[in-house]
Amino acid sequence: MRVRLLSLVLLLISALALAACGAEQITAEEIVARMETARDTTQDLHATVALDFTTDEKSGNMLVEGWIEKTGETDEEGKPVYNMRAEVLEASEAEIEGSLLVSNGETFWAYNPEENTVLTGNKADMPERPETDPAGATEAFQDMLERGLDAFEIEVVAEEEIAGQPTWKLELTPTTDTEEQLQLDGLIDITMWVSQDEEFALPLKLAVDGSDMGQGTLEVRSFELNSGLDDDLFTFDIPEGAEVVDAAELAEQMRPRTMTLDEAAAEVDFPLLSPTVLPGDAALVEVQVLGGETVIQNYVGSGVTFSVVQSSDDVGAEREPPIGSEVEQMTVRGQEATLVTGNGAQQGSLLRWEENGVRVVVAGTLSAEDALRVAESLE
Repeated sequence: MRVRLLSLVLLLISALALAACGAEQITAEEIVARMETARDTTQDLHATVALDFTTDEKSGNMLVEGWIEKTGETDEEGKPVYNMRAEVLEASEAEIEGSLLVSNGETFWAYNPEENTVLTGNKADMPERPETDPAGATEAFQDMLERGLDAFEIEVVAEEEIAGQPTWKLELTPTTDTEEQLQLDGLIDITMWVSQDEEFALPLKLAVDGSDMGQGTLEVRSFELNSGLDDDLFTFDIPEGAEVVDAAELAEQMRPRTMTLDEAAAEVDFPLLSPTVLPGDAALVEVQVLGGETVIQNYVGSGVTFSVVQSSDDVGAEREPPIGSEVEQMTVRGQEATLVTGNGAQQGSLLRWEENGVRVVVAGTLSAEDALRVAESLE
C-alpha cells in the first residue's frame, strides 16, 4: 500500500502551517517574528504544492492540493489540532495519482484508488515514515521544524519571487544542539523562501540537501489564507467495494514477532534457508518475522553478531553503501551479489543477493570470508 507517500505529503503540507508559523532591510529575527504571528493568526490554508525529491533509492515528483484548518483544539503538548486533506493531482508514479489523505483531527483515512484500499485509524495510529521514504532529507527538516525555529541559525541571503510573491531567501543552519540530538554531523543544508507580506509571512519554498539522506524541494504554486473551508472537505466516505484496513491492526501485523524457525517457515510463502556453517561459536539466538514476508535470523558468538535476512517484499532499489566502505561485485550461490565491507572505523560486512525471487542479506560484524561461507552454506 502506497500510504507512506501520502503520509509524507501530509507532513510536508503541515510544515507550511507549522512554520507559518519593496525590498527593505530586515533581520532574520524580524522575519521569524512575522512567521510566528502568521502561525498564530492563520486559521486555514488552501495550497497547491509541488514536491521534487531524490534519494539513494529513488527520485520523483508530485503535485498536491492541500487544505489545513485549525480545529480550535490542542493536543497533549498544547499544539493546535488540524483538520487536513491532501490529494495527489500529478505524480511521477502513475499509481499514486488520485491518492487521498483526510483527517478530521481524530481519525484519518488514506485512500489508494489504484488498489481501491482505505487505511484508517486514529491519528496516533498513522504509520511512521521509515528512513528509506522518499524525501527523507525533507522529513528531517520537518522533525527539526517541530522543535521550533530556535533549532536553527537563520541568515537572510537574498530576495526572490516565488508563486508571484516577493520573498526573503533564508539559509537555515541547525544549531550545534540540534545536530547532536539528530546526529546530522553537518550533512544537511536548508534554504527557505518566506513571503514578505507583513501580515502573513509564510514559507513558500523549501530546499533541503541532506547529503546521503537525499534532497527535496517543496514549492507552493498557489495558496489562499483564511478563506473559510467547507467541513465536508474533512469527511470521507468509503468508496464502494474498497478494502478497509485498520491501521492499528496493520501496525500489529507489521511488528516483529519472535518464533521458532519451523514457525517462521510456515509463516512465509518461500522456502526458508538456514546456514549450516557458522563462524566460531556463533549460535542462533532469535528468529523474527515481519509482516509474513520477511524473516530475520539473529546469531551471536564470541566477538561476532550477524543476521541472515530473507524477504519476498519489494523493498525497492538497494541503498548506496556508506561513505568509506568498500564494494565488490561477485557471484554467490550462482547469483550476482554485492559485498560491502567496512573501512577504518566501520567494521563488518554486508552481503546481499536475490535468488528465486527472494532477497537475501547476510550482515553483521563478521568478516567478508565468514559472510561468504555462511551464504554458501544456506540450506
